[in-house]
Amino acid sequence: MTEIPTDGCEVCALLKALEAKGREGRDQSMEVDARVRYRRHMREAHRREVPLPS
Repeated sequence: MTEIPTDGCEVCALLKALEAKGREGRDQSMEVDARVRYRRHMREAHRREVPLPS
């Protein structure tokens, strides 16, 4: 996931941790779900768009 400063947001940290856990456990469903939730959270809570992975 792209690193975007979020001023210590606990939700951002939790969602990044869930994505990493999914990636490490080879659980693509968990990884993608966390990434989608993170992008939605960034848009709604921080008014920032996260670019899609290339």
